[in-house]
Amino acid sequence: MGIDPGGKNRFAASTLYYNGRLPASLIASKVHSGVDDVLADVVGQTGEWSELTAVAIAAPLTWSGVPSGWRNCDVVARRLLPDWVPKSWWRPPNVLSGAVAVQGPALAWALAREIKGGVLPQHKTFETHPRASLALVACDLRAAILGYQRREATAAEQRKHVARIVEHFVDAGIVRIETKPPVTGDELQGLICALTALGACAPETGLVVHELEGGDIRPVGKRSLALLKALP
Repeated sequence: MGIDPGGKNRFAASTLYYNGRLPASLIASKVHSGVDDVLADVVGQTGEWSELTAVAIAAPLTWSGVPSGWRNCDVVARRLLPDWVPKSWWRPPNVLSGAVAVQGPALAWALAREIKGGVLPQHKTFETHPRASLALVACDLRAAILGYQRREATAAEQRKHVARIVEHFVDAGIVRIETKPPVTGDELQGLICALTALGACAPETGLVVHELEGGDIRPVGKRSLALLKALP
């Protein structure tokens, strides 16, 4: 599953079903407003499909104690970005909005609690950054990647950019849409998070994921920062 934390009606959750070969099936793409609703979604999807392998959350799951807030993984990941990507795309955790910096880790804690209580199976949890992943694997769609969340763009223009990016992954044989397709930037980012989780836990897909040491978050434990770096 891929989770893109946000505020009201902007907390996106995407679920991929993978049966051992691509394309993976997008079987759920929903938006929520808070951690409890997303947690219920995760539990519900797991109950329906009986297995949960990995969750990738688009939020910092560890912190740095230095005054700037920059973690080592932030510095390294920022250097991976193409020159055309705005530097403002990657910021230290201590300057992010609460919708991301609080709700993302809160969900990670909630998932850990459900594992401990036997509600969810053991699974991997990654931190990720969907816009950075898009810039790395779909640089030929530069206009769409820069435009799908551009404030000056109309809602129709943003939806057009999202559709173009989703089409790219469908045409490449990576994902098959079996539910309502992503139409907003939040839903798109949830899908990219889910693909990152898939690449990280199923290397046989050919989805190349770059993992950086993220550090510890207590009481959840060690978490990696994972970026989708290449498509099969």
